[in-house]
Amino acid sequence: MSYRQGTRGEHLTSRGYLEYIDQRLGLSKGTIYDLCLASMKSKTESKSGVKVTFRGETEGSVQPRKAIFLIEFKVVKAGEEIDRVVQVHLEM
Repeated sequence: MSYRQGTRGEHLTSRGYLEYIDQRLGLSKGTIYDLCLASMKSKTESKSGVKVTFRGETEGSVQPRKAIFLIEFKVVKAGEEIDRVVQVHLEM
């Protein structure tokens, strides 16, 4: 999955990357972002084959603080279903 650039050639933000994954998985825009927000309360949320786990926040003097999420989903590549795991940092 190539996600380095947006539709206008700009570098994607973390939220833009989540929208890209939404699009690739056939989900409505903002679905995974909403799962990230919900997982901050319950630690894990899942919907439509996507599992989001809240891993905590960045520590130390890093500003602005960012929440860390682990996102697990499956994709089909060369006719085989493959598990994918990505880690995303979102400004909160």
